[in-house]
Amino acid sequence: MSKVQNILVTGNGFDLYHGRKTAYMDFVRCVEDAFAKKKEQRGWFETRLTELCNVNGFFRHFHFTLSEDPTWAYFEKEMKRIVDALIHFQDVVLEKQKNPEYDLISYNMICGEFTYGDLQIYKHFARIFEQIYDDPSGGLFKIRQQYITPEKQLNKKAVVNETRRELDSFTEALDLYMVNCVMQEHGSGRLKEDASASAGDTEIRSSQIEMIHPDYVINFNFTDTIRMYGVTEDCIFYAKGKAGSSPVNLVLGSPDESDDHADWIYMKNYFRKLMNFIGVPDQKRIFPVDRDGAEVPAVLHFFGYSFPEEDDELIRLLLAGKKTAVIYYKDREDYAYGMLQLIRLFGKEEFLEKIYDGTISFTEAE
Repeated sequence: MSKVQNILVTGNGFDLYHGRKTAYMDFVRCVEDAFAKKKEQRGWFETRLTELCNVNGFFRHFHFTLSEDPTWAYFEKEMKRIVDALIHFQDVVLEKQKNPEYDLISYNMICGEFTYGDLQIYKHFARIFEQIYDDPSGGLFKIRQQYITPEKQLNKKAVVNETRRELDSFTEALDLYMVNCVMQEHGSGRLKEDASASAGDTEIRSSQIEMIHPDYVINFNFTDTIRMYGVTEDCIFYAKGKAGSSPVNLVLGSPDESDDHADWIYMKNYFRKLMNFIGVPDQKRIFPVDRDGAEVPAVLHFFGYSFPEEDDELIRLLLAGKKTAVIYYKDREDYAYGMLQLIRLFGKEEFLEKIYDGTISFTEAE
């Protein structure tokens, strides 16, 4: 074992640095391009993408609400907003059903009970909600007949099952995109004609990553970009699943960690991690010891990682013990964002203490 262990933590910025088209908007635009083609002109890949994303509420939401923020942190916030809106609809209806005169069949959703954002989400989930008419305030909707029981009550199970089916289809589509357009191990690469976008053709490499020779990688990406540096699979922990796994194990859902609304737990990230057997990082790798059992100092290298709130517990764990951390940033905006997230995580006083004693340092990615 080396004197100092180097642990690399990668976020989507790592893939983007290497020219990978892994922003969520890249995926959405790829599907849009497939839909734009006539059916007879689509290859198997494009045909399957359109099958999975056709009238899919999750895809429709991101198709219609593309943001200037390309980060996966924004994507996950939107996933939470989607799930929260669907739960809110359920709660409103269940409350109204306490009135014996309430008739769900004739009930129309109006803006007094739902926000404009909620109504836009219901509009996207067209398999569940029927739009009566559209207007600037968000429109008027009602639940489709198949989600109403013979007793004129909301069929909660059917709504949850349909949402689950659409999330699974959306996840499979994203996995398909990552495998065929991004992953370097797979040769079909739909983006192969664009050499700058192709995983296999890019020559971009980080001299800083080559210099540290990572002993262990905690990879928050769905891709295996780090393997271009000679890191073997047994030294990589895929924190949110790996594209191309069978069965598909990408963790995609709401970052909400609460146990509220048990019917909707399938849509929450922590449950999907458990369900997909993602596991936890190797404790022996993040707390290395020498032959005598003494703890070995380790350096954490964060490259392209945005420190989202849902990872707070893991980041605190990683920084425990004899560790220092180097944060690689791409520009001043990225530098400022990283500092703000760490201040949020540790609090101002503890963060400044870590800066002053050298526990945390920042360096520009070259």
